[in-house]
Amino acid sequence: LTGITFGRQPVPAMTTILVATDFSANARWATDYALELANRLRGHLVLTCVYNPLCTGSPDSITPVDEGQCRRTLVQLSQLRNQLLGATNWPVDISVVARPGPVVSSLVDEAANQCADLLVMSLESDEPPKTRQLGDLATDMISHTSVPMLLVPPGSCYQAMQHLVLGVDLSSPVDALALASVRWFAHLFDAVVDVVCMGHEPDGDLKKAAWGIRDLLSGQPHTFSFLADNDPVTVLDDYLDEHHANLIMLLPKPHSRLRTFLLESVTQKVARLARVPVLAAV
Repeated sequence: LTGITFGRQPVPAMTTILVATDFSANARWATDYALELANRLRGHLVLTCVYNPLCTGSPDSITPVDEGQCRRTLVQLSQLRNQLLGATNWPVDISVVARPGPVVSSLVDEAANQCADLLVMSLESDEPPKTRQLGDLATDMISHTSVPMLLVPPGSCYQAMQHLVLGVDLSSPVDALALASVRWFAHLFDAVVDVVCMGHEPDGDLKKAAWGIRDLLSGQPHTFSFLADNDPVTVLDDYLDEHHANLIMLLPKPHSRLRTFLLESVTQKVARLARVPVLAAV
């Protein structure tokens, strides 16, 4: 592994950042944010656009219409690449990928193809109620991604990551691998992690679970708080106002497909309403 060291174990660098775009104004917030991340971490940035193929025939039979659509998408991606390169004083390695097909499955496949360390997407609407009503590809993607995913709200510009808030629900087991992603991300930016456990005053079992999290974060500067409230969005909003953190990190819980289809998860809700970027650590 190449990268920085963490304690006695090597911590890999973030080498590949995959950012999805549909060339909309809101998507530009995500590409600009991803560019700053790539600058900060000296990583490779992959601009990806997934488009719906115009033909309805077999995928094996590519028509001139499909080829033309692919070329137009690649031209747009190349133009965006040149704009991003012109916006930075640092040399950044940026490549472009145009893929036909369903957005969610295509992004999952492309993240695997690129061996991406991070997927970056922007929320589609700057009106949270509208986003909830119409749905949002970025929040839908949370339950499908196999790599850490950063959701960037419209209007969110990159800021130096000094304080990161990790919202934790101790009522169910915490995924140690997801928590390792949190520690890795925080260490890349030399940031302090403020762990916020949401719920009522902890009993013996919850305190034991909390100490387990502290053990897993051993060596990483962090604080630990219990905040009683039934609404995680309110808890995190109030905490952000008081402590001026610039990133929220959450550990998505696995749910059945039916539940995911019918109900919004806590991670999806927080990402939809948050004023700062949200990292879904998986």
